[in-house]
Amino acid sequence: MTANAQQDALFSQYMFNPFAINPAYAGSRSSISAVMLHRSQWVGLDGAPNTQTLSIHSKVKETGLALGGNLAHDKIGPSRNFFGAFTAGYHVKMPIGHLSFALRGGVFNSILDRDLITFDNPNDQFNTAGKVSAFAPSFDFGTYYYSNRFFIGASVNHITKHELNFADYPDNASIFLKRHYMLNTGAVFLVKENLALKPSVLLRYAEGAPPSIDFNFSMLVKQFWWIGLSLRNFNSAVLITEFNIKDYLRLGYSFDLSLNELRKYNFGSHELFIGFDFVAGKNKNISPRYL
Repeated sequence: MTANAQQDALFSQYMFNPFAINPAYAGSRSSISAVMLHRSQWVGLDGAPNTQTLSIHSKVKETGLALGGNLAHDKIGPSRNFFGAFTAGYHVKMPIGHLSFALRGGVFNSILDRDLITFDNPNDQFNTAGKVSAFAPSFDFGTYYYSNRFFIGASVNHITKHELNFADYPDNASIFLKRHYMLNTGAVFLVKENLALKPSVLLRYAEGAPPSIDFNFSMLVKQFWWIGLSLRNFNSAVLITEFNIKDYLRLGYSFDLSLNELRKYNFGSHELFIGFDFVAGKNKNISPRYL
């Protein structure tokens, strides 16, 4: 029997950290931007996903070039995944807005602790003790168009679909990185000076899994407080909030509530993030960001 499931980590606050889903976002902020994020998914459910990420990106002065880096750790049941990558991109000034392209390359490491797996059949060919580890290169590509009030981006992860070769695994075990496709778009509408509305949509597709869609709606109050609601596949509702504490400091939190049978077995998913935006030189402030 073959089973297909989620491979890359899921995030709810990608609208405040688009670099997590699209490498072409690198350098689109007028600063050196860094984000740390922690996600606890399906709290109370044994073996539920637990994810931590660190990312940083920036333009290279006025050259149009952009650089960035990602580190991620994702624990699901008996497995742990580590990912480290470097991003290089380029921004082209358009008559209105900018268009960017970027390539992200890195290493994906998966570790499976077989001592944490219980087999009903002791003679199962996978029933061996100890930890096993596998490495694979991974490459992502993205493109991103953005202006002051509108954005649209597309990306694909694990382009080369490299295989994870675990030691001591049967020859018929084929485990490789599946391609993940994402399309994200949104806009900002200024209702009045201290109120902005931001609807957005994210489409996801991973090979071997059904498509996924998120509908998001958020508003910015007095350029300080973002509050929003997302509906994911009509089976999860997500409450999202972000505070612009300073022009260089952002804090965010989200709470996911399952709307299907899964709600009986968990206490929701929680996500925390802290973001920093630094500008070189003195007496430089960062303008409020909508996208």
